[in-house]
Amino acid sequence: MTRPNVSEPVRRARRAYLVVALWVPLALTAVAVALMLIWLPEVPSTIAVHWGGDGQPDGFGPAWSAPLMAAAVGCGLAALFGAIGWGAGRAGEWGPTLRFLGALGCGTTAFLLVLVTASFAAQRGLADAAGAASIGLPLLLGLGAGAAAGVVAWFAQPAVSVSGCSPTAAVPDVALAEGEHAAWLRTTTMSRPAMVAILGVTLLMAALAVAAGVLGGALGWLFALLALLFTVLTATSCVFRVSVSDAGLRVRSVAGLPRFGVPLADVQSATVVRVDPTAEFGGWGFRLGLDGRFGIVLHAGEAIQVVRRHGRTFVVTVDDAATGAGLLTALAARSRAARP
Repeated sequence: MTRPNVSEPVRRARRAYLVVALWVPLALTAVAVALMLIWLPEVPSTIAVHWGGDGQPDGFGPAWSAPLMAAAVGCGLAALFGAIGWGAGRAGEWGPTLRFLGALGCGTTAFLLVLVTASFAAQRGLADAAGAASIGLPLLLGLGAGAAAGVVAWFAQPAVSVSGCSPTAAVPDVALAEGEHAAWLRTTTMSRPAMVAILGVTLLMAALAVAAGVLGGALGWLFALLALLFTVLTATSCVFRVSVSDAGLRVRSVAGLPRFGVPLADVQSATVVRVDPTAEFGGWGFRLGLDGRFGIVLHAGEAIQVVRRHGRTFVVTVDDAATGAGLLTALAARSRAARP
């Protein structure tokens, strides 16, 4: 199999992405954990790990839970965003969505690590964690650090945009006799790497929920809800049925919901495009690209792209897209001709 021709700008963008989304967060995690381990003898054996709406501590846990949580969150986020960049760009494509994800990963990691580290540092010298100061200052420091890291990470990456979003094959003409009915049906499945990534995030959230529950942190409920959310997404967004008929384009999850569709009266044009999920949409699943396109993006490769009459664009990745797009074009044309 011939490897795609990857240009030097894409290689440079990918290297910069991995620096800001993987290596910088890992370095920040190492610094945060090291500082907390150094300060560990100076804080109470039980520290405040959660603050209420009034900014005062209302949840407590063992002191060693803070560096452990920082290591888990920092390494987990670095692994998640790093995996996205590691697999991206191999097809020779890159885009602003990946640049945004790199900045998001760096900024989010910096925010959480500074928040945890600052709240831990504020409890040095206390005899009782119940007297810990408000979370307000650590929160402001975290927000400032996260925003600054995100902005720096954005400008540290080159503005490279190499897209495969162009027609890859001529849409075949489909001749329909008057009154003839035709339909096209296909099943589209999420790529294996995407499924592994979603499963990995689900397991990470479940593990963090269990850890937070054992340690007594109130964040356990948040991680449990996130694990449940990812479980539902896995069940409803991995396999879809795609059909073209007199009802237009219909895309339905095998779970029954969600469902998406474009009626024939709303079809302005239907083409075949090649889609790179990470470069153009920032991942897989229900995606909204920075260019305004909404899509059911389950794998790299060909897709049906429909421009609707109001100008919005809908994309679904599916095999044999040329036949589906050709039939949709023919049915839409016949529908327009039949209207007064």
